[in-house]
Amino acid sequence: MKNRFKTIGLAFVASSMLLTNGCETTGLEVVPSPNFLNPEQADVDFFLNSIQQLVAKLHSGTEGRAENGWAQFGMEAVRIQHQFGPTYRESYEPSDFDQIWDDAYSEALIDIRTMNPLAEEAGQFTHLAIGQILEAYIITTLVDLFGDVPYTEAVLGNEGVLNPALDTGASIYAAADQLLVDAIANLNRSELSLPTNDIYYGGDESQWVKAANTMRLRLAIQSRLANPAESTSIINSLVAGGNLILDFADDMQFQWGTNNAAPDSRHPYFDQNYDGQGPSSDFYTCNYYMDLMANQYGDVDPRIRYYFYRQQSDFSGADVITKECVTEITIPAWWADFNTYCLVPNVNGYNGLWGRNHLDDDGIPPDDAFRTLHGLYPIGGPFDDDSFRNVAGSAAVSEGLAGGGISPIFLASNTNLMLAEAALVLGTTGNARTYLENGIRQSMNKVAAFGAVLAAGSGFEATPALIDSHVAEILTAFDAGDDTDKLRIIAEQLFIADWCNGMDAYNAYRRTGQPDNLTPATRVQDPGTFQRSMWYPQVAADNNINITQKTNPDTPVFWDTNPEGFVD
Repeated sequence: MKNRFKTIGLAFVASSMLLTNGCETTGLEVVPSPNFLNPEQADVDFFLNSIQQLVAKLHSGTEGRAENGWAQFGMEAVRIQHQFGPTYRESYEPSDFDQIWDDAYSEALIDIRTMNPLAEEAGQFTHLAIGQILEAYIITTLVDLFGDVPYTEAVLGNEGVLNPALDTGASIYAAADQLLVDAIANLNRSELSLPTNDIYYGGDESQWVKAANTMRLRLAIQSRLANPAESTSIINSLVAGGNLILDFADDMQFQWGTNNAAPDSRHPYFDQNYDGQGPSSDFYTCNYYMDLMANQYGDVDPRIRYYFYRQQSDFSGADVITKECVTEITIPAWWADFNTYCLVPNVNGYNGLWGRNHLDDDGIPPDDAFRTLHGLYPIGGPFDDDSFRNVAGSAAVSEGLAGGGISPIFLASNTNLMLAEAALVLGTTGNARTYLENGIRQSMNKVAAFGAVLAAGSGFEATPALIDSHVAEILTAFDAGDDTDKLRIIAEQLFIADWCNGMDAYNAYRRTGQPDNLTPATRVQDPGTFQRSMWYPQVAADNNINITQKTNPDTPVFWDTNPEGFVD
């Protein structure tokens, strides 16, 4: 456990890195935390390395707590990962978001704001630019999760602001866009030294420029409902410039290690699936998502064996013992149009998928040996070669790549798929069908290349022929559909490409309402209004008088101008 004060009342003091709690009235000796970097440790490379690791932690969670990363929250809301219920209001506690809030405000943003002036003074402009890009990513993702959040008074060096005011999401997006413009300018300056250990791009400034431009593109597409004309202009300008993450060789990702102790450097999702006595109770893949990949078209998606590892091929008898829904006499009426109420059906000859339905709050059955686990991509688990082994538990720590996976942050696949959406609904530069095909192929090629040595020779690898065949099926459906069908297909492919990333899918669903055929709640017909944003963290609502907890986690963020009931 780290010893640090959890507080939204942040006072930034550059000389000592002190944190104070704005609610406490009793005497409290405030001392620098040993877990924080401070200006006395004025090694800019050390700061940058710490910040980049914190971003991966915000994205994918921590050792044994992958459910605390924003990737997991994004996936659960849209039926990629299972979300407990039975209603949206009951699916999370505000305290579930404390770790994200703490890591963002008490560590990452403070470290960035401490590093940047040191970098500028030393002429290390690439370090400065990276800090600006990561700050833009962190603060806008907080907006996407929570809505209006503190920014100006929380991290811009205002001493003594113990209860920083909320900034509007729109103003934060605008400030982040300017940060990205400034970052690109800094990347074009002559620096005295490049980063010695840039975890993401190895100090390659051209790739950081693409990351900054791609981030600007994401913000423009994200806010297209609120500012369609401005978004269209920015998107077209960025497309014309061509300096975007459009090939997976430029993907921004964090590489995890394989050490399993002191410290554990493995992907947090690997730890949750394969270490200990079995998979974490929080970790089920949603039946909807596995069905989408296994049965949407005439053959299974070539990525499925890289994403999931099936431990059993035959559930005879076991399903009755461990799944209550099998013994229920009738399927709820509101599930009449769905075929995945209990088990993923074996339509294309791909059996053994064991997941859980959306908002199912039943107790966890003894199903460790049956549950479909995260596989090779992106967490570094095993490739599914039809061996159907029981790989959960402490004996599985060396499975696959032994946890040496990646956190996929900015992906070429997602850039292309978001451009497909923009071309379809805004009429921006480019052809939606071409972007769709490029996005699917970028995702499939990236996945096939990831740990290819483990799939080679199995007879189940994603070959070019399999990829071509599946892409052709998707494009045939796209060509035959109307604009609603086309947007649904684009969104479905974004969901698939967004495995273990999550936020792009969550944002797209709130933005587009697609896919419009997601499975409903499991236990109640009306689970309440969808989570158009999440609860404010408990630590924020308790410690900052300017933050009032939401009545329900359904307040739309500023860019979500869709009507009430638009998504469920």
